[in-house]
Amino acid sequence: MKTLNILFITFLCSFGWSQDYHQWSEHFGARASLLGGAATAGLGDNATVYYNPAAMAYVEHPSTSISVSAYRMRLLKLENALGEGFDLKESSFSTMPNLIAGVLTFLKRPKLRVGYAVLTRRSFNSKFDFLDETNDEFLPQFSGLERRVYTYNLHHHLMEYSAGIGISYQISNGFSIGLSHFGNYRDVKYSRKYSVSILPQDFSGLEVYEFSNEQSFSYYNVKGVFKPSLALNVENFKFGLAITTPSFNMFGKAKAFRRIDYINLKDILPDIGYDILLVDRVEDIKVRHREFGSLAIGVSWKLGKEAWLHVTNETFFGGKEYYIFNSDEKPSIYPDAFTDEQLKSELLGGQNFLSLTEQTEARTNIGVGFEGAIGGSWNLYLGARTDFLYNENNLDRYEAEVINIEASKWNLYHFSIGLVHMTKKNKRYTAGIEYGMAGLNVSKKSDGNSRSDSFKLLLEVEIGKPPRQ
Repeated sequence: MKTLNILFITFLCSFGWSQDYHQWSEHFGARASLLGGAATAGLGDNATVYYNPAAMAYVEHPSTSISVSAYRMRLLKLENALGEGFDLKESSFSTMPNLIAGVLTFLKRPKLRVGYAVLTRRSFNSKFDFLDETNDEFLPQFSGLERRVYTYNLHHHLMEYSAGIGISYQISNGFSIGLSHFGNYRDVKYSRKYSVSILPQDFSGLEVYEFSNEQSFSYYNVKGVFKPSLALNVENFKFGLAITTPSFNMFGKAKAFRRIDYINLKDILPDIGYDILLVDRVEDIKVRHREFGSLAIGVSWKLGKEAWLHVTNETFFGGKEYYIFNSDEKPSIYPDAFTDEQLKSELLGGQNFLSLTEQTEARTNIGVGFEGAIGGSWNLYLGARTDFLYNENNLDRYEAEVINIEASKWNLYHFSIGLVHMTKKNKRYTAGIEYGMAGLNVSKKSDGNSRSDSFKLLLEVEIGKPPRQ
């Protein structure tokens, strides 16, 4: 005989899978992506505007623009994600522009370079719809079987675009400094609902036993960052250092909805001594999404006559918990005898009903890339990089005290391979594939073998002379 208490806790301690909390899931420009993101020392192409503006001084043949398209297939398998025997699977296919950039030169000021870049900084979309209906003896106070209806629905959409300009100045033949400024537009849509209902079927009682938690919100935010940098470029060695400042907020708005129900659970969940209904909806809440900056250091060594090894180490700084949005409005509540203090302290974990917080932990990611000629006009690219989780959400509690985004609890690893072909008409074609994985047994909540795999096809066409090392 199962108890409803065990049933609820097993279900509501659910597993997360959103990849919102990774900083190196995307890289920009086919070359930087295929070389593991190891671009801080400078790769001699237009993506340098983003990675290290100082290194624009060593782009020997700037092209007017570069356009990259990325085609991504994502496969996700989560065993026991919603409890023992309840698996989730998802597959998706998407396309997106990755980078449009250019570097400009000035005949009268040859040591000065100006660059521009527009890029898709983050892109993620996930959707799950789950329903399970089972007949069993869940409630001992009733004879016969009861009907359990078990639902889970989640949709998470995240897009972030960056656009900016950079400037570099060559102080000497091998040393330059630079500065760029980027504005970031972030758009998030998130909804999640889960519920468990137990319905007696022998007409011995009319009560329905139910828990449900529904939350949805969307927000946009515009913020800016500066990136000062320096670059050293000698015959067989390159070094780059770039600092991304903490972001400064410009503007943003959010709207949010939330509803929580505990019905007839007084005798089953001991922490809940009464029926409860909480519901509220607000619009035009002020938004402030923060990033705490980073320090990137990169080196490149020439191997032989036509090969290079690139390495980049980027440390992302952590920051204390803060509110992305926060509404002081008191929700509609039943019973209405709760005081504001009781509502916050007993039901909402000390926060307002409609508030979203985030905390960032410091992480360091490393990327390694190799490129070399393989004959004629062909080059080979190989790359690998880490992509560590920077916010492991530990809110595994069925009381549902606060709004939170269910996030993946795993680190990601990316591997890439690509080919470059240079034509006689100075057109450079780049194509490659990137594979990202979390590996086996990634879930701390799952006894099974969960997997997260993604495949990204990168295509690039650049008109103009090829970048030189």
